[in-house]
Amino acid sequence: MNVQFRDITGADRGFNVGADVLTQTADGVNLNRLWDEFNSALDLSNQQRNLISRLFTFDTTLSADTVALDTDGWEFEKASEFGQPQAGRVSPKGQLIGFPLDWFDAATRFTRKFVRNATAEQVTAQHRAALEADNRLLFRNTLSALTAPTTVASREVNENGVPIYSLYSGETDDIPPTFAGRSFAPGHTHYLVSGAATIDGGDLKTVTEHIQHHGHGLPSNGERVIIMVHPNQGEVIRGFRRDPADAAKPFDFIPSVTAPAYLTEENIVGDQAPAQFNGIPIIGSYGDAWIFESYYIPDGYALAVGTAGPNSSRNPLAFRQHPVSESQGMRLIPGNPSYPLIESIYERGFGVGVRNRGAAAVIQIKAIGSYVAPTWP
Repeated sequence: MNVQFRDITGADRGFNVGADVLTQTADGVNLNRLWDEFNSALDLSNQQRNLISRLFTFDTTLSADTVALDTDGWEFEKASEFGQPQAGRVSPKGQLIGFPLDWFDAATRFTRKFVRNATAEQVTAQHRAALEADNRLLFRNTLSALTAPTTVASREVNENGVPIYSLYSGETDDIPPTFAGRSFAPGHTHYLVSGAATIDGGDLKTVTEHIQHHGHGLPSNGERVIIMVHPNQGEVIRGFRRDPADAAKPFDFIPSVTAPAYLTEENIVGDQAPAQFNGIPIIGSYGDAWIFESYYIPDGYALAVGTAGPNSSRNPLAFRQHPVSESQGMRLIPGNPSYPLIESIYERGFGVGVRNRGAAAVIQIKAIGSYVAPTWP
């Protein structure tokens, strides 16, 4: 059967064809310079996204894990001269939490004529673009797992039928375990709304406390609360000053050690925040929390995470991969060797799920309405 594809024009269908090979733009700029700039921009973009997402996660190959809940303890009794004490028995209680695992792929396709005439920069740029797409996929899934609440009715299950949870989202079964003598009622939530159109110090204090009252992000344990905001919120936060008469102003914002030089009549008591934390730049501190701003964080939200650093089991999210090492990471697989095309398949298998449900909190900055999860590009 003679089949003709009259509408295929190379790049329109994802093919790199001979006509795509150029050496300079119409105004005489060498294309290799443009490819180098393109690749450098992708590298910078990938680096910051990767640092952000790795700060929340720890690696696992498990499909599910058990999280400890409150257990029935026992008490000492006053001893008598002749009586035998009652025997105690502890029965630990736990909750099984599932992690997803999905597979994603993409491809590059070159004609033999393109490969013969293309520069190394042009071919490399296609590979870099695939790496950038993978990085964006990981970032989007990680941040979505952190910021999207689930209900009892909407919770997905993994391949073994184990529920995949979000942070505490206000459901009747959202009852955090007791910590340091503090118990929590059903319906506890870590998805909050500020109640005002502009962020204030009370919002930062609230999300910090929502993490620390579960035992996460405590400096005494070697952990830290990192609050991530868009630069629009960062600009407001830089002006926060303590007011003992205003609950929305409990602390001063203290610039980090890399802040531009400034004059002040006041003295700083205590240590300033460092220039960076595990690779992400810190603009300053507010109470126990360190503040990080990035255009990757949606405008109008503040994301707080209790972390001990990348790949700590105390982080809120589990990053699941296949248990066979050869199936982990992004894999490059030879595609269909149909002449005259040269094809490569990029494959990634992973899933992100919440394990430590109290180790992060998100607040949306708006005056009225319920929490709405942000959209991640």
